[in-house]
Amino acid sequence: MPDAIWGFRLAYRPPYQVEAMLQFLADRAIADIESVDLPRLQISRSLAGPLAPGWVQVRFDPGQARLEVLCSASLASQQAQLSGLLSGWLDLQAEPSRISQALGGLALPFPGLRLPGCVDRFELAVRAVLGQQITVAAARTLAGRFVQAFGPRLEGELPPGLERPLRLFPSPQRIADLQPGQIAELGIIRRRADCLLALARAWPHLRYARQSLDGLAAAEQAAHIEAAMAELRAIPGIGPWTAHYMLMRGWSWPDAFPPSDVVLLKQLSLGLDKPLSPKAYLAAAEAFRPFRSYAVLSLWRAASLAQAKARIGSPID
Repeated sequence: MPDAIWGFRLAYRPPYQVEAMLQFLADRAIADIESVDLPRLQISRSLAGPLAPGWVQVRFDPGQARLEVLCSASLASQQAQLSGLLSGWLDLQAEPSRISQALGGLALPFPGLRLPGCVDRFELAVRAVLGQQITVAAARTLAGRFVQAFGPRLEGELPPGLERPLRLFPSPQRIADLQPGQIAELGIIRRRADCLLALARAWPHLRYARQSLDGLAAAEQAAHIEAAMAELRAIPGIGPWTAHYMLMRGWSWPDAFPPSDVVLLKQLSLGLDKPLSPKAYLAAAEAFRPFRSYAVLSLWRAASLAQAKARIGSPID
């Protein structure tokens, strides 16, 4: 192994829907930040945020229920922090049996489905704003332009198998120093550009929305989530759906349920004479507590597979 690369392993509890996790991340992968190799069950990406700038490459080994991790030497002294970061990002500490029990029949098609987290909460928050009211593919395109314009190059050796340099996601300070027109000229509507600037400028002052839920008791988590939700909602341009999504993925909140989600409403209304009312929609989600986030992922996954089946016109195994 080259001197500039360092490695270790992380275990998880099976079952684990590896393909679903990788497909979810691949659909949202930002060029020059991350690369998902589905056949090799591998992800490579840059890291900044809470850690020293560098890169990490993880490969799933389902037969051994573990991850093989390689990273740049710049991260070698931060194994504990990196391990925790990867565990949250890929939901390695989940207990599939507890989640399946809460979800009931909803979990049967996807045993071991995990909650995709993040490696940097600010990055996830920006990505959530960029993705408001547009398709996943369109959001990925805008995020790629954003990183190309404002993300610095990552210097040093590349992850094995990667041939193009990586970039670091732009920091809150970098974005806060921009003018709205610099963002809008990338094809990002002015209202969204203003929201990104407000988010970046507010970020250093957020008390709850920047903190982790780790180590908090259930009652403390509920109060923390409520306070974090209020902080995020106070930023112009961040509504209830975006705040829920930020907390679900950015903070690995297991019990989020984004309000007024079109796909979720459609899935929960299947077999009914008419779509559920907003009140009935939220009431239906109550059955999945305290793991509503996993219900969200299961419903999104079912809808995605149904769309793929409709496109190709043949059954999906």
